[in-house]
Amino acid sequence: MRKERMKLQTANIERNRVDRNESRQEMYYEYVGNVCTALPLPEFQPLYYDSAGNELGYIMSLADIHYGAKFKSENNEYSPEIVKERFENLSGYVIEFIQKHKVTKLHIASLGDMVQGILRVSDLKINDSTIVRSTVEISRLIALFLRELSVYTKIEYYHTPSANHSQLRPLGTKASEIADEDLEYLIGNYIKDLCIGNKRISVHLAEEGKQYIEIPIMGNEIIAMHGHQLKNIENSIRDLSMMRRSFIDYLLLGHFHSGKEIPSFEGCCNDTEILVSPSFVGSDPYSDSIMKGSKAAVKIYGFDSTYGHIETYKFILN
Repeated sequence: MRKERMKLQTANIERNRVDRNESRQEMYYEYVGNVCTALPLPEFQPLYYDSAGNELGYIMSLADIHYGAKFKSENNEYSPEIVKERFENLSGYVIEFIQKHKVTKLHIASLGDMVQGILRVSDLKINDSTIVRSTVEISRLIALFLRELSVYTKIEYYHTPSANHSQLRPLGTKASEIADEDLEYLIGNYIKDLCIGNKRISVHLAEEGKQYIEIPIMGNEIIAMHGHQLKNIENSIRDLSMMRRSFIDYLLLGHFHSGKEIPSFEGCCNDTEILVSPSFVGSDPYSDSIMKGSKAAVKIYGFDSTYGHIETYKFILN
């Protein structure tokens, strides 16, 4: 009887740990939900009609916003107010792109580090707001951005489930030690809630337990993730393909703050590539110290059903 009681106690300890983790996430989710409310629907414009049925598939990468940070570097200045200005400018650029290319559907991949967070004590000097407030405000900003674009086209929004700056690291825990404690999960879910009712916006979240999200576009297999998990970028497509037991055509990454297009393998009609997105935040005092800064930017990649990635457009934000 004593052994059976010990077995039951052992099982209950593990169950309580899981329940406590889930309850903590739900409580935080409900707390932020008291602040967020669904956005009203805009006045939609007619969608473009592609009679030929051969338009390219476009995906826009949105990476490393680091909302909440405030600093001034050699060639860049950043604050929550500047983030809002950049989103306004980006809306204009993308709407012009949609109209020029007659885009009927735009894919948008959010690649993580939406908030500055508190990875280390030095982040307290950079943050201009609390983590909770930053989480709410960036969720609303992105949802407003999607709402503005949905006036002109359909939006397929994909949110990566994890990043490094959005991790919560309580009680001195190390990087990814409590991987489930990640604000990207919260931000993605509330963007989805904010866009409820808007039939032109579809919000896609990663499957439970996965560190990446799949984006099928024009027959190409695209995987999007933040990139902090990767030890070797050049081998990342091979490693992920082996782990998933299926081939990847393109890997879309954030985290590295400067845009790159790295060929990986050659297929029958296209190259498999690693597409590293530039950052929304741009250069900062740290990048200045190692002399590796780059402009704040967003890219749109064009994909063909046969030849894969054949176009790249870059919008400078600072």
